[in-house]
Amino acid sequence: MGPGATTLSGEKQRNVMEISDFAGKPFPCPVCNTALPIKISLKQKPYCMCLDCGIQIFFRGQAGIRRLHQMISSEEAVAAEFDYPARAISIYNHLQHLKRQKMAFEDEQGIFNFDLDRQKVIDALDDEIARVRQALEEASGNGEEEK
Repeated sequence: MGPGATTLSGEKQRNVMEISDFAGKPFPCPVCNTALPIKISLKQKPYCMCLDCGIQIFFRGQAGIRRLHQMISSEEAVAAEFDYPARAISIYNHLQHLKRQKMAFEDEQGIFNFDLDRQKVIDALDDEIARVRQALEEASGNGEEEK
C-alpha cells in the first residue's frame, strides 16, 4: 500500500491511502453476511452499502483503511463466517426480510391491477426464499423440516 494518495495537481490528500486494491473486492455485511463490493468515494476512501439491510459502511482514517487492506489481502473479509447460532439467526433474519418484501409486492398486486413484472418479482422472491430456507437448513445442521 502506498504512503498516500495525491490529487491531480500532485498535492497529498489528508488521511487518504492508495486504495486501488480495494475497488470491487468483497466485504461481508455485518448484519446479513452478504458479500458487498467495496466502492471508492469521491474523496478516494473505501465504502460499501448493503441494499438489503439499508446500511452503509465508511472506512475512515488511515488505521481503519490499513486494517481493511490487511483483511482484504489476507482474505479474512471474504472468509468471514459467523459461528453457527449467529449464522442461523442471520439467515433467519434475512428470510423474514424476504417474506416481508414478498408480502408487500403481493399486497400491491391485487386482482384488478395485476402487473406481470410485479409477478416476476414475486416469483424471484419465492425462489430466493427457497434458497435461503435451504441455507438455514444447512446452517442448522440437523436437517429438520420447518414446523
